[in-house]
Amino acid sequence: MPLFNSSSNGDTEAASERIPILREGRLSSLSIPAAKKKTKRSFYRFLELFTGGIYAPDASTWDPIEILLNTEDEEERDTLTQRWTENRLKELSFVGVVAALLAGVLTSTGSWPSVLPPDTPKPWSVRTSWYCGIILSLFSILSAADQTIRLHRMSSHRDANRKIRRLLSKWDKRGIASSHERHLKPNTLQIYAWQLPVIFLTGATVCMIVGMFAHVWSAANVNDWKLWEGNQKMAVTFTIVGLTSIVIFFAGQVLLYSRSDEDDVE
Repeated sequence: MPLFNSSSNGDTEAASERIPILREGRLSSLSIPAAKKKTKRSFYRFLELFTGGIYAPDASTWDPIEILLNTEDEEERDTLTQRWTENRLKELSFVGVVAALLAGVLTSTGSWPSVLPPDTPKPWSVRTSWYCGIILSLFSILSAADQTIRLHRMSSHRDANRKIRRLLSKWDKRGIASSHERHLKPNTLQIYAWQLPVIFLTGATVCMIVGMFAHVWSAANVNDWKLWEGNQKMAVTFTIVGLTSIVIFFAGQVLLYSRSDEDDVE
């Protein structure tokens, strides 16, 4: 006598499908009802789109490391490791220069022409935003310099490529469960650590923008809005330009989004 009803088992299998979920920058699968597939997929796509690239590793950050860790040919593996190291050094150099320029701009905010009436102090929110931006930009410079020095020192070692791969990787069991195949994957904490200069730089930029909005609107709210004077006009114009720039920036993020492997076009 069979232990399970075959028709019932078939109905159960038909009622559920496998849907990808986001986990550590990659896609894994979880069996859920088919009716929720589209909604779940769209939600995780949205999270992956707007948290990837800068603050979290997306496909453009994750995939090159995973490929160089698991390439079978040792010579090609070393070549990919050297290429990753060179590109990372160039990126750190660029981020360090931009962070230094941003720190210079933020430190000069004290000498900007005041839009407030005479003897009116700047609101605390303006000063706080700009000082936070200064400290974040300084830590962006510091972390970029620290990682640059570390990479140069590791690259001078005889087994530099192997040490770099060991630093970036950890063991993982993937694929068919019965085969227990051992597979190297990027270490998530290491990936976020290498993103720190960009994260600090982005935070400093956000602080500066927030401070500028607070500075402009603090001057606009001093006088009665019924008068519609220069400060009110400046605040409205600045807000329109700022919001338009933000929308265009995020539109560019959508267009430059690096899709995961399952959507790659050959």
